[in-house]
Amino acid sequence: MPKILISGNGFDLNIGLPTSYINFIKILNLVKAKNKNLEFDSVYSECFQYENIRENFNQFEFNLDKIKILEKELESNIWFDFFENEYQIDTWIDFENRIEYVLNILFTALEYVQKNVFDGGSRAEDDLSFTSDIFKRNVEIIEVLSKFSIVDFDFQYNVSFNKDFLIKRYGHYSDLDMDKITRILRKELVQFKRIFNYFFEIFVFPFYENSSHQLDDKMFDQIDYHYTFNYTPTFQKLYKSNIETRFLHGRVDSTLNKIVVGINEIPTEKINKKFFLPFTKYFQKLNNDTDYIFIKELEEVQSSNFIFFFFGHSLDESDKDYINEVFDFVNKIKTEIKEIIVIHHNESSKSNLLINLLNIRGKKDIENLMRSGNLIFRSINSPELKEDLNKDIKKAYYV
Repeated sequence: MPKILISGNGFDLNIGLPTSYINFIKILNLVKAKNKNLEFDSVYSECFQYENIRENFNQFEFNLDKIKILEKELESNIWFDFFENEYQIDTWIDFENRIEYVLNILFTALEYVQKNVFDGGSRAEDDLSFTSDIFKRNVEIIEVLSKFSIVDFDFQYNVSFNKDFLIKRYGHYSDLDMDKITRILRKELVQFKRIFNYFFEIFVFPFYENSSHQLDDKMFDQIDYHYTFNYTPTFQKLYKSNIETRFLHGRVDSTLNKIVVGINEIPTEKINKKFFLPFTKYFQKLNNDTDYIFIKELEEVQSSNFIFFFFGHSLDESDKDYINEVFDFVNKIKTEIKEIIVIHHNESSKSNLLINLLNIRGKKDIENLMRSGNLIFRSINSPELKEDLNKDIKKAYYV
């Protein structure tokens, strides 16, 4: 009989909450500038859904004590310093792809340095400067290494290595200290997660108590399980649901600071994969004891009918392990009703979702599921979606 809701960031955005990556960066840049005029309108006027916010939520004041903590955290975090002007990033998926991009450049370039600069030899203190030829005049590599303080460079992109990241023996420098570099990158990512937590606690959570419009709190009455890729308790807070939310990537809590932010997989061509491991989602989930069981808990009720609703999730490859688990489960069970319903806002979003599914599952599986009526796309405002949400599927049927 289970109906399972699987939500992503689009679930929060649909309600009007300022949870996009662009909201995050723009608002935190205001905080970092220590703008004393941090008031409701001055902050949320930066958001693309400002009119929605004004229409559906009452104004409120911010927690000044937490803002002071946040200001301190923002002063020196190298990950935030790197991303604060990255406005070309549109979504959190783009953001995580950018983390992978940075790690790729860093570790590939540093591995190259180990082989071509040190290579078992040592260098004196006055022999640590090089022309841009060391990186084949690749300005992008030099800029990224500089952002993370591994090298300095002049206007001609001549570089010098930061001695703090070199191993020194007998008065000479013999190698890069890769363990130290990785340790600092990881420490700074943990601090970045704390920044992330404070952002949501200060600028998103107050909306839960200040809604001026009535949501259809019966919309999800028939939902039996809720899994979310979000870090927020929006489902329980605004829909007043008694269903426990399973937070697949952790939940916002600045005290615990155990959310999952990182890369999906280690690039296959890398030789030494251990430097990438702390930044992978699967390491963080295992290390933080977040809810990584997912729908395995449903295996004991396989004889029941199932409907999975994907709401506000991009179905991007970054979460393909979870997506594959759902689709494999539906393909395996033998009951009459076994549906995956993908909720979309418009035809453009439907097309993007379908492209992502074809990329993950392939043409044959998606065609078979759609032809058999097991994979369905529903507009968020369609009467058909309401029927699906309210449909009684409790009786088990076998085929």
